[in-house]
Amino acid sequence: MAMPGQLMFARRLGPMARLLIWLLVGASCVAIDTRYHALDGLRSGFSLVLQPVRAIMRTPLDIAAELGGFFVRHRLLQKERDALMTERARLLVDVNTAQELVRENAELRTLLQLQSRPGQRVVHAALLYRGHDWFAQRITLDQGGGAGLRRGLPVVDASGLVGQVSRVYPGSSEVMLVSSPGQLTPVLVERTGQRGLVAGNGRSQMDLRYMPAQTDIRPGDRLLTSGIDRLYPAGIPVARVSRVSRSQASPYLRVECLPLAGLDRSRAVLVLIADPQVTQP
Repeated sequence: MAMPGQLMFARRLGPMARLLIWLLVGASCVAIDTRYHALDGLRSGFSLVLQPVRAIMRTPLDIAAELGGFFVRHRLLQKERDALMTERARLLVDVNTAQELVRENAELRTLLQLQSRPGQRVVHAALLYRGHDWFAQRITLDQGGGAGLRRGLPVVDASGLVGQVSRVYPGSSEVMLVSSPGQLTPVLVERTGQRGLVAGNGRSQMDLRYMPAQTDIRPGDRLLTSGIDRLYPAGIPVARVSRVSRSQASPYLRVECLPLAGLDRSRAVLVLIADPQVTQP
């Protein structure tokens, strides 16, 4: 039953009529906003309300972009690190090469100064290799009989006496080091002039033998060839005293010495050859 004031047979608007009404309302809003900007406040309100939603929707894209940038930067940093490490290795090689050249030049300059000795000539030689037997205390040079070498000739480097030629081949020669067992070298103490005999012990060391207990000799004294054997020229540095000890059971001192020559590091040496025809100007 219809209520008072209500039409009993009222009809509802159809879909087409509602669509036309909404189109008319929308067109009116567009016209009013275009002419009077009446909806600017509404748009600002909606923009403010939707700002968090837009930020949330952009978050996955921002994270993806940040991760991509991180991996790209990481890859670039790895490449830069590898390049820097390669450059560092190359510079270290250059520095080591330069230091080695400086050392060799200093050694060669010192060797050249030894050529001023009267009554002798020298043959420049380079180390080929050390003997296969470490305890044999031998080295092999790149000069031999073709350069005038013969057995017994002294060999020196920039610091002192290396040894003497023990075997000669046409293009190479072997040198017995002064530290070789059984190798005896007549010397004198530079400070006092006391004569003695240095013997190798096969351990890159030497002993000064038969020094009486009252001999004035101290650690640090330098030993030079005395020239008494007419094999080694006088005045070549041989060793430096490292330790002096006394024993009540022996009338002689125990004097330990270290060779001055670079027995395990010299690359360039001189072989001294006595030449009576060479006279001092």
